[in-house]
Amino acid sequence: MKASTQLLRPPPSALLRPTPSALTSSILTSSPSPGSKQPNLHSRPSPRPFVSNPLSLPLQTLHASSLLPYTAPSLFALIADIAAYPTFLPYCTSSTITSWSSPHASTGKKYPRSATLAVGFNSYSESFLSQVFCAPDRVVEAVCGNARTTIPEAELQHYKEGAGALADTPRNQIFELLLTRWALRPFPYKPPPTKGRSEEEGGEKARNAAEANPENGEKSPEAEPRTEVDLYIEVKFTSPIYAALSQAAAPKVAGMLVDAFERRAEEVLGRRK
Repeated sequence: MKASTQLLRPPPSALLRPTPSALTSSILTSSPSPGSKQPNLHSRPSPRPFVSNPLSLPLQTLHASSLLPYTAPSLFALIADIAAYPTFLPYCTSSTITSWSSPHASTGKKYPRSATLAVGFNSYSESFLSQVFCAPDRVVEAVCGNARTTIPEAELQHYKEGAGALADTPRNQIFELLLTRWALRPFPYKPPPTKGRSEEEGGEKARNAAEANPENGEKSPEAEPRTEVDLYIEVKFTSPIYAALSQAAAPKVAGMLVDAFERRAEEVLGRRK
């Protein structure tokens, strides 16, 4: 009787199944070495974030200044009038003072403590809350994000009293840092004296000039008001899109703001030479 050869032939599935020794060898040879990274064929690369790390975005500084024929107190009143900004500052679409300081010890006046501004450029529009500091007739600062005021603490006693006294700088999703500083410095101009006419030519005016300055007949003119207006801005955006847009316009923005303020001064205080 012949033995069946079918019983001696392994089933088809066994031909494809690795032996224990072969399986062990395969595991050992395919195991990654310590510290090595094996590609995952079933995973996709992580997408790049749309908003990059804000620490990588640049800090931009803008600066412009102008010498205007007005007194520092009159110009300070215009700068501190934050509610009027939309009427003359470019890109500012609205401005609301949200809180006030305590009365100042010297002037007795209250000054803005915080304000909400809205700015717009083309199809972009954003609003943000800033903390405001005013040193009468000298400086107006608005800070946002990680910015801190540069005004000495001794000049901010009127901000240490009342609700929200020297509160933390407001946070927002637009700026990592924003500092806007309007500084005023009196720069009076004294024109050269003019020669008085002789008594034969000028009569009374010549005699008055001679009495005012008997040595040379010159009358000393009064100093004319002059004030240097200095605008300094530090800004760091959280969005690379806004950072790119700002960098493109940055060289002109500060000058545009100072020019707009000069026109505002002429409109409110009168045009002067």
